[in-house]
Amino acid sequence: MINDRTALEEVCRAAKNAGAVGIDTEFIWNRSFYPSLGVVQVGYPDGEAVLIDAPEIKDWAPFGELMHDAGVIKILHDAQQDLTILQRVCGAYPRNIFDTQRSAGFIGKQSTISLREILKQLLKVRLDKTETQSDWLARPLTEAQVRYAEDDVRNSVLLMNRILEKADALGRREWIADEMRYYEQESLYQESDPDAIMPRVRGSGALTHQQRNILRSLASWRETTARKRNLPRAFILSDDALVVLSKKTPATKDALRPIRGLSEKALHHNREMIWEAIERGIAGDLPEINVQSSAPRSADEGYEARVDFALAYLKGTCIRASVDPALVANRSEVTALVLDTIEPDLKTHRILNGWRADFCGKVLLDLLQGQGSLKIDPKLNLPTQA
Repeated sequence: MINDRTALEEVCRAAKNAGAVGIDTEFIWNRSFYPSLGVVQVGYPDGEAVLIDAPEIKDWAPFGELMHDAGVIKILHDAQQDLTILQRVCGAYPRNIFDTQRSAGFIGKQSTISLREILKQLLKVRLDKTETQSDWLARPLTEAQVRYAEDDVRNSVLLMNRILEKADALGRREWIADEMRYYEQESLYQESDPDAIMPRVRGSGALTHQQRNILRSLASWRETTARKRNLPRAFILSDDALVVLSKKTPATKDALRPIRGLSEKALHHNREMIWEAIERGIAGDLPEINVQSSAPRSADEGYEARVDFALAYLKGTCIRASVDPALVANRSEVTALVLDTIEPDLKTHRILNGWRADFCGKVLLDLLQGQGSLKIDPKLNLPTQA
């Protein structure tokens, strides 16, 4: 277990010399707002793996330099959550990421495939996943935990190379490289403004304008407090309490009473702040936010038919090319393009950029603008451009 800066520097130096390493994290996330990092694994091209004892590391600067080093490939599976955790710990934005799950969607696999399944399919390696729910903060780690953690990264470089071999055979290495740049967007790792969030709370669908503002204000205070105290939102104020306080707002601060999801103890400590949030909601002292309705404002009677038409083309194209349709676009993205067909803003629609544009986006836009048509390919029984 790597547990001091000197040893961590050596790990990062070895990773840079290797040029490509697997990275994974093990954490606990049940009684805190942020995940509590227990172990960080690093896997080298020769199959060796080291474990970093995260609670013992006080200075993560060397690891931050590794994550930001564009000259070293960092290989993860289902990368976003791990990258978010590591960015918060290290303070460095990741560069040169290879996600073995996302990239699988380019070689005929699902882009949501599990690590266990893709290792079995491509490398004939079988993982033991019995330690998934382990306590990764307990020390010492058991032999089973150590083996489990090491196995998650010891085949990472080999797996990446196998995926790239298949991608090369299909002419899609550049597509994968383009897709991996997604993880270099700094906005992915920045926390949203609590005031700009419309909380999704059960039972909040029939609120008046003022009640909705109270709900937003209380939820914003809860979010800020949960982050500051590193506690789950429900430990601060439950969703049920949010709705009750919004619908049955007390007339005064002293009229606040314990309710379900707001204990007497919590109320004693937070009465002033809860009341300030309520008053702010009553005053409407909140920024405007865009709340998307279920049907876009610019929708006409036929827009859903055009969406289905576009999805038929996309699915047929993806199946024929063995690309996971989920990688290309979801229904809401297709809908946005359908409603913006005349003069679409390229920055708004990712399907009109990068590999997606060349693969299907440009043709789809032509079809939506009335240029060309679809037919059923009698050999493949799939929709295709006529």
